[in-house]
Amino acid sequence: MIRAKVVSMLLFLALLMGVNAMAQGATGAPNIVVILADDMHWHHPGFNGGPAETPNLDRLASGGSSLTQFYVHSVCSPTRAAFLTGRYPFRNGMEERSHGNDVAGMLTDERTLAEGLREAGYYTAIIGKWHLGNWHKRHLPMQRGFDYQYGLYGALIGYWDKCRERYYDWHRNEQTLREEGYSTTLIGQEFAKVVKAHDFKKPLFAYVPFNAVHGPDEAPVDLLEKYRALVAKRPGEGDFEAKKYAMLDAMDQSIGKMLGTLEAKGVLENTLIVFFNDNGGRKSNPPYRGGKGENTEGGVRVPCILHWPGNVPAKQKVDGMMHVVDLYPTLLGIGGGSLDQSLPIDGIDMWDTITAGKPSERSEVVYSVPGWEKADTGPIAIRKGDYKLLGEALFNIEQDPSEETDIAGAHPEIYQALHQRLLELASERRIPETHTNISKTIDEPLLVFGEEENANPPPWLEPYVKGLPPTKRELQRAQNRKKQDSK
Repeated sequence: MIRAKVVSMLLFLALLMGVNAMAQGATGAPNIVVILADDMHWHHPGFNGGPAETPNLDRLASGGSSLTQFYVHSVCSPTRAAFLTGRYPFRNGMEERSHGNDVAGMLTDERTLAEGLREAGYYTAIIGKWHLGNWHKRHLPMQRGFDYQYGLYGALIGYWDKCRERYYDWHRNEQTLREEGYSTTLIGQEFAKVVKAHDFKKPLFAYVPFNAVHGPDEAPVDLLEKYRALVAKRPGEGDFEAKKYAMLDAMDQSIGKMLGTLEAKGVLENTLIVFFNDNGGRKSNPPYRGGKGENTEGGVRVPCILHWPGNVPAKQKVDGMMHVVDLYPTLLGIGGGSLDQSLPIDGIDMWDTITAGKPSERSEVVYSVPGWEKADTGPIAIRKGDYKLLGEALFNIEQDPSEETDIAGAHPEIYQALHQRLLELASERRIPETHTNISKTIDEPLLVFGEEENANPPPWLEPYVKGLPPTKRELQRAQNRKKQDSK
């Protein structure tokens, strides 16, 4: 009888160890899920004291560590490229965003985080917004290290119709996908499908860049009504804020679905979740000055949360200076990936800073270097220690985080040294390929992003895009023609 109980216990322990091994993956490495918000304002989510209801993000923040000096670039594509390569945009060819029907894309000799983690044994998926090349196949996600792709290639779409103007932009595994529903909700649902279908003997790297809360400002009706009622009681706020809160709430609900799916699969405890924002919100981002498109703190300092029970301390604030390029070596290190590559990185492995209290090794952040007139990274800017050069002004960020007092006149030696440093860095710029030997714009007619998809569109696509209501640009053109005809 005793022997039978012992055997039963041993079998139970063996089964438990097997389940645990499955959750950890064959390599023993954790799953890694990176969630990226788009144009979120610093002061909107609940975990930063905002009015938007974000219980799932709040849960990640309270159960993990928040980085209080985490920097990105002032617009989206440069930040995304820096994250995926560990290199500043002036090196990886993404200082300039992909706009509408141009063919800009990240330089193809850049190694991506997805490639590094796939080499280490991960299954890699992108579910959401890419925005690092929307036309040539060589620029698309499945040629840049991702085993699975879902979402949009470009900068923005209508949340319901999946179009930018009349250009369709919704895909699965680089095939045009017709799908009904609100894109923020669909992204969360697709993540759930991937997790449910995945065999966790192989660890998962899922990059989930939402297009929320980027424009166009479209939200589910019930959430919009809820926040219109709220802002009516908040002086100085109006429909812009109501829509942004509603869109953020919808994204948080999708994040809740993601967390629930990981939990149901039994892998949440062995999943590192990273959440951050690609740049500041379009309007003010108090307590910081400025917003999207500016290298002020409000444009480039964003929330960043890391959550991994038992590995990342809960309820912790990490004040050391970090930049989005640091996620590349940090996540590769956690995943057992190699940093043996031909192109040197700008990132620093910050794991011990986040988990063990080690001081940050980062003393410099480069936001924008001079000499490229088409750069979207804003006016020249660099931070060295406490001092930040912003255009022709100098600020002490430690003493003056709101950048109210220009001290360039009081510290000419620091001002000159930072200018000189930017000139040195400008000599290391790599010119985007769209300005060397290939066409700059996509040839019309354009129905869908993706050169091969546009060459062989599905039968439903042309009637669908032609049947959409007139766009703002079309209405403006019609109005201009009417004015011309009346002269």
